[in-house]
Amino acid sequence: MSEIRKVVQALEQTAREILTLLQGVHQGAGFQDIEADRERGFHLDIEDYLSGVLTLASELARLAVNSVTAGDYSRPLRISTFINELDSGFRLLNLKNDSLRKRYDGLKYDVKKIEEVVYDLSIRGLNKEATVSAGGEK
Repeated sequence: MSEIRKVVQALEQTAREILTLLQGVHQGAGFQDIEADRERGFHLDIEDYLSGVLTLASELARLAVNSVTAGDYSRPLRISTFINELDSGFRLLNLKNDSLRKRYDGLKYDVKKIEEVVYDLSIRGLNKEATVSAGGEK
């Protein structure tokens, strides 16, 4: 039991350090110690990273809808491009039937949600307005 307690304490300490780093980012200090953290051994498992990217996709799908509500018609177009590229990248991976695969399956719904937003913008003619306001970029 003592061994488990030591591991838990080490994990809690690492979590506190990460939270401190993140708090600095939100306060404008930025990632000034990224290199130092790498040297100390901060690592992230690839599965955790990919899971985080998939969570980001879900949040971007929400942002696309909220952007249109706020009158920003160019952001959903940029989000759509990014999410489609992300989906293409995940299709190249050979994901086993685990939690990451299930999260990837959720990406399909995010792609569909964003496609519906872009479709609605195009039907209303707002995607042309968004393209012009974004300097001609999609």
